[in-house]
Amino acid sequence: MTGRLGHNGGPALEEPADTRPAQCKHCRHWKPPSEGEQQAYDAFRLGLSRRRVRRPAGACDRVLIGNSRVPAFSATVGEFGCRNYEAAPPPPMPKGGGFVTIWQNGRVVWQGREEEIPARFLQQDLDL
Repeated sequence: MTGRLGHNGGPALEEPADTRPAQCKHCRHWKPPSEGEQQAYDAFRLGLSRRRVRRPAGACDRVLIGNSRVPAFSATVGEFGCRNYEAAPPPPMPKGGGFVTIWQNGRVVWQGREEEIPARFLQQDLDL
């Protein structure tokens, strides 16, 4: 017996809202380092470059450090977490990118990327 009244042992009806850890890289306030800095650090870390590169840090202007209640500006790495964490919205789902083959009367009439489908083949223009 589970101890919860009315629960029949099935799966939970609601999933957790956000399963990402409360780290700066997932916070809406954090500004990540530039792509160039990250690539240079990754090359150094993997041994592809002998030039020493410091670990790139992003910036946040709403960090709560220690017992202070006043937000401060600070450079932080992506794995850092503070008491002012607010989850960033998930990135939008990418659209397109698939390869499409359009058949008519048993033969291929068009092939290509989803974004490049000619207007004459779009679903809203077809008579069903």
